[in-house]
Amino acid sequence: MLARLRQGIVSLLRLNASPHGIALGFTLGLGLSLFPIPLAGMFAALALAPLLGASLPAVYAGTAIVNPLTGAAIYFAELWLGSVALSEPLPGWAVVRTYDWRGWWELFSSKVPAFLLGAAILMTGISALCYPILRRIVAGFQRRHPPASVTEPADPPASQ
Repeated sequence: MLARLRQGIVSLLRLNASPHGIALGFTLGLGLSLFPIPLAGMFAALALAPLLGASLPAVYAGTAIVNPLTGAAIYFAELWLGSVALSEPLPGWAVVRTYDWRGWWELFSSKVPAFLLGAAILMTGISALCYPILRRIVAGFQRRHPPASVTEPADPPASQ
C-alpha cells in the first residue's frame, strides 16, 4: 500500500504541468473539499480548475484527502475550531452519546455558524501553507528529474 502511495505521489510530481499548475490544482482541490458539504467543494474545484490554469489530476489528488475515512475527523476539527473562535462550548461525549437523530440535528443546526467559521479558518490556513510548499517541492523535483527529451527523427538523406 505504501508503494502505491509513493507511486501516486511521484506520478503527481511528474505531471506534464508547471509547478504552479500542480500546486494550484492540489491546493484548490484540498482547500475547497474542506467545505463542510460533502462533494460541493470537489465540484467547485473541478469547475474552477480550467479557469485558473490548475492541473485537473492535481485537483483530483487534492480532493482525495477528504474522503469517508478522514472526513469525520476533518469536519469535527472545523466544528471545534469555529467553536473555539466564537467562544462557544461543545457538549461533552457523555452528553452527545445519548443523542438520537433529533439531538444530533439540534446540535448541528445550533452550530452552523461555528462550523462555517471553522471551515473558513481551516480552508484558508491549509491553502496558505499548501500552495507555496507544494510549488517548491514540485519545482525542485522537476528540476532534478526533467521529462525525457523527445528525439526528433533524423532528416532523410537528400536525393540526388
